[in-house]
Amino acid sequence: MTVAGLPLPGRSAGVRLRSLRPVLLVLLVTAGVWAHGHFDLGSRLTFDGIRALVEAHAPYSPLVFIGIFVACIFLRFPSIMLVVLGGILFQRLHAFVLSWIAAVIGTTSTFLLMRYFARDALQRSLISRFARLRRFDERLERHGFVTMLVLRLLLFLAPPLNWAVGATRVRVHHYVGGTALGVIPGIAVIVFFADSIASLGPGDTLLNTQTLVGASLVAALLVVATIAGRRLFGGSTRIPPQ
Repeated sequence: MTVAGLPLPGRSAGVRLRSLRPVLLVLLVTAGVWAHGHFDLGSRLTFDGIRALVEAHAPYSPLVFIGIFVACIFLRFPSIMLVVLGGILFQRLHAFVLSWIAAVIGTTSTFLLMRYFARDALQRSLISRFARLRRFDERLERHGFVTMLVLRLLLFLAPPLNWAVGATRVRVHHYVGGTALGVIPGIAVIVFFADSIASLGPGDTLLNTQTLVGASLVAALLVVATIAGRRLFGGSTRIPPQ
């Protein structure tokens, strides 16, 4: 559409953005290769290796921890192990905040990467062809925040979730908001248990009042999330009669 023979600003901006996608993809790949080589992640992508890498960069350990956490989300290293490591290396509050920031940045980055580089193709080739995927896509479009909240409570930082949801029509702010709120209980519980285990003395036992209360809260959270998930998705995946 044009006005007085001139292209609309919004449309021309969209065309420019699409034309920049290959350049952005090359920059992202280059940055990933540089980080992999600079930090030698290939040989250090273990629990002990990452711990040594974070400890070796004091006083910038928090920033290094966040950077490695985000990188590991892309590399599909178990995010739970990074949260556990944070609970061991830092104080509880610091570990929670750092893990939460890294989780939100990492999951949002993978989501945006999928959205701007692969969503259109996946919408045409997969979602438009299968009724169950269309229903899930429509639910995310209509109830994105609540759906993402429940998915994070149930699946936490499962890597496939970040990539899969990026191919849907969920709004970015619903994805970020639902993720940011939904990962809080999981991170808090993991940090709590990791710190409790790291603080045990020679004669201490893991079965104490704090850990029992924490375990009860985890069980209650899983029950609530499961019930909410069944109510949310119970009738949304049925294929309508043709």
